[in-house]
Amino acid sequence: MAKIGLAWVNPAPLTKPENVVNFAKKCEAMGCDSMWTIDRIAYDNLEPLTILAAAAGATQRIRLGTSILLGNTRHPAHLAKIISTLDFISNGRVTIGLGFGSREPDYKAVEIPYEHRGTRAVEQVQLMKRLWTEDNVTHKGKFYNVENLSVGPRPVQKPHPPLWTGGSAEAALKRAGTWANGFISGSSAIADFHVTWDKIASYAAAAGRNPNDIEKASLAFMAIDDDKAKAVKCVEDYTMRYYGRIRTAVEPVSIVGSADQCVEKIQYFLSKGLDTLIIGVADPDPRQLDLFGEKVLPKVKA
Repeated sequence: MAKIGLAWVNPAPLTKPENVVNFAKKCEAMGCDSMWTIDRIAYDNLEPLTILAAAAGATQRIRLGTSILLGNTRHPAHLAKIISTLDFISNGRVTIGLGFGSREPDYKAVEIPYEHRGTRAVEQVQLMKRLWTEDNVTHKGKFYNVENLSVGPRPVQKPHPPLWTGGSAEAALKRAGTWANGFISGSSAIADFHVTWDKIASYAAAAGRNPNDIEKASLAFMAIDDDKAKAVKCVEDYTMRYYGRIRTAVEPVSIVGSADQCVEKIQYFLSKGLDTLIIGVADPDPRQLDLFGEKVLPKVKA
């Protein structure tokens, strides 16, 4: 059976401090498989790895993930330590979805060049893998240089927490096929997911990997409201606030409407061959979680 995760996407002004821990607890209590967060720098969302640390202390079972983390806005040695600490305190429940950056302001904010961000991110991943599995690491690369460096603690998951990627460019699909443990599709690509997956699978096979070892996932945004127009408007408002523009019609690629309509859309998305569907809760009203747990998730899992 496919797995369902919920993503915390609310900007800080639209939430309250207690909502973070309550969100994590409810995700676990209602039977979700995972909880996820988003990452931006030049935006007023809560910092994702801090959220997941709070969630780790409030839960025992669910996986905790980023969808996605702008890893290349952080130094790999520092990020490797934070992730391994998070994996340690959660007892091996972390999945790191890595993004390669689509907004220049996030990079300007931390004085990291926007150019060559993909190449930098790949080198970062290579270095973090070594720091998680080796002692006395020396690395002299194009972007990073460390000498005789050991970083602890070691992650609980061996050899390291799963690293997922996303994106639609050919280079992104090649990364997913050649070294990623999972791939996160955008919701607009779910309808033709098999086309994307065929490309990833071919890259995996060429690299001597079994494509079945790569988790197939997608992120889609949700608003539950018997007035479907209001639900659509809610996702549009979130999309506009977060992305600055609406790139495609919201309704076909979102989970919107009454509880039954949301169930139907989730089942449609899952029918495309996903292993995991990550649902971003676009409406900041905490009652959305109650509606999802009472009226949507039980029917999806039935």
